[in-house]
Amino acid sequence: MTTHIRLLAVFLLVASASPVQAVEPTADVADLFPPGTLAYAELSNLAELTTEIAAVFKGTALEDSIPLVHTKKDAAKNLIDLNGKKYLAGLGLLASPEMMAEAKKLRVAVGLTGFTEQGDPEFTVVVLTHDSPAAGLAARAYLTMSPSLRKVTEVSKVPVFQFRAPNVNYDNNGVPTINQERPQADGPHEATFAYTPGLFVLGTSKTAIGHAVKRFIGVEKVGGLASVITFKEAAATHRKTGLFYFINFPEFCTKLDVANKARGTARGVEELVPGVKNGEFDLLAWFKMTANAKALKSVAGSVRFRDGGLSATMSATFDPAHRSPLLEFLSGPGVKVELLHHARRPATFAIGVTLPEKNRAVALLGFLDGIAKANGELGRLPGEAAREMEQKFKVPLAEGLIGQTNAVTISFPTKQELPKDARPMPMWVLHTEDVATATAWENFLPKMIGDLSGAANTPQAATETIDGVKVFSLPGTGLAWNAAVHYARSGSVIAIGLDRKLVAQAVTADAVSSVVGGANAVSPPVDTAAFGVISLGDLLLGGIEKPPVSGPVVPKEEAPVILPNGNPLPESFLEDLKKARKAFVDSLATLQPATVTAKRAGNELRIEVFQPKVQSGGLKTVIDAAANWLDKAGGLMGAGNGGLDIERLMKGKW
Repeated sequence: MTTHIRLLAVFLLVASASPVQAVEPTADVADLFPPGTLAYAELSNLAELTTEIAAVFKGTALEDSIPLVHTKKDAAKNLIDLNGKKYLAGLGLLASPEMMAEAKKLRVAVGLTGFTEQGDPEFTVVVLTHDSPAAGLAARAYLTMSPSLRKVTEVSKVPVFQFRAPNVNYDNNGVPTINQERPQADGPHEATFAYTPGLFVLGTSKTAIGHAVKRFIGVEKVGGLASVITFKEAAATHRKTGLFYFINFPEFCTKLDVANKARGTARGVEELVPGVKNGEFDLLAWFKMTANAKALKSVAGSVRFRDGGLSATMSATFDPAHRSPLLEFLSGPGVKVELLHHARRPATFAIGVTLPEKNRAVALLGFLDGIAKANGELGRLPGEAAREMEQKFKVPLAEGLIGQTNAVTISFPTKQELPKDARPMPMWVLHTEDVATATAWENFLPKMIGDLSGAANTPQAATETIDGVKVFSLPGTGLAWNAAVHYARSGSVIAIGLDRKLVAQAVTADAVSSVVGGANAVSPPVDTAAFGVISLGDLLLGGIEKPPVSGPVVPKEEAPVILPNGNPLPESFLEDLKKARKAFVDSLATLQPATVTAKRAGNELRIEVFQPKVQSGGLKTVIDAAANWLDKAGGLMGAGNGGLDIERLMKGKW
């Protein structure tokens, strides 16, 4: 292994000094993708982006990995711990200035080019290595030094490779032989690679990578994705230093529906994007239903650094000939930060939304109908329920209550005191035009909850005074969330939720203890219809700290880690790892909440999520804790049979 590393270092030096003659790179990497590409993303201007990424690690343990790794080596307590340092070293290499210097020479893009007849997605990843001899050498090394990678076909005389296990037999002396009589053939949908000087491409099939190869070497000269008008418009606005993406939304939805029919099962975005499987809802279905897929022309945006933080934007362009519940819902006047003063810390998210001045009830109920459809809820839609309750209780719900409600604050507290088996729900604070409207809501809520629960009669609310606030409580029998509903009114504001103490707090504004109080003080931009904050630390923690499964059927207990000598790993070896994991979990609480803004500009909806303080040491606590956790986990890499189980690590079983 040491010899291989030395040889690789020599080759890298030689390659850096002697560039390989390559085809002149295309002016726009998007031109290597077909014009019908459904979704596209690229790392734009890596020369500047790598400098900005390096600023993330400034002041952290990974800024200079050499002293970090050797300090850890000096502190190793046993051979398992010492051997695991190579994984921390690998992380350090990714963040190293040498890696950044080489990465800035590349151009990288990925595209979803379509679906197969069987409904499987066709992806293409393009890496232009023209200015990086080291990257070209790495591509050659990967294709030639991987024993199972074999040439299976060609695209315009450029070799194409896929993984093939050798057909092994044994001769009379027991020597393993390989049957090479049959030529290798390309598979229809599997990992596929090709390299020609200046271009390394990988994808899901020969067809997927063929477009890029032919365009790069000049065999195919038809205009690519960069020539499409909607792409040009999106690139002109959103293609900045960072990650730029574009989605041909109408074509994407149409072809995804065809692919789902071919597969016989529905596939959502959580299956198309690795790492977001097993989500609690289908984000694509939610967006399609609330935005109206027929109304959307394209979606584009970027992820980039600005003002020391990280900004993720999305812009959706709509066809004015079609209605969009989402666009109509987010058409209200400028939101005020005071709406968030009703959301107390800590909260996973909180957002204030001003409702449209015209057709307010239609916009809100249409938006709620879209959410209900996306979630696959059975029974009445919110709009249908509202009309039925208006007739049943003779209450002007649409025009009299919703129509006189100016804004809404929605928050999801980090912790709620709920009955056992209750499902946590967001808290709602309604900001009405006057006391009379808030009082009308107060009188209507028992009727609405009784109707939703299927009660024969309107339930009687119990009352309790908490910190001077009179809180009403309605029984939760028959409700989907299996918990009582509490509400309180103060002037023209009414708060509704499942935790009576939090309801008592939320009904009155308190800037200091709110989600935007103290060090978290922020203000919304002008003309923003929705403004809020998200605790990304809480979201990450939710993916790590899963509650234990209970009920009649539970998963089998994890087997202990077994060392090569057959003995279980001593518990003492795991203590440091458990402490490191806890330190990482605790570090997530140091993340300042991200802000969320949404506004309508003509037929365009613009949304931004901004996480402040990610550069120049802003993430030091999190990065250092993560590096230490990986260091401790790396010691178990290969220590047991099967190596490191990432899922087991994340769940704290190691």
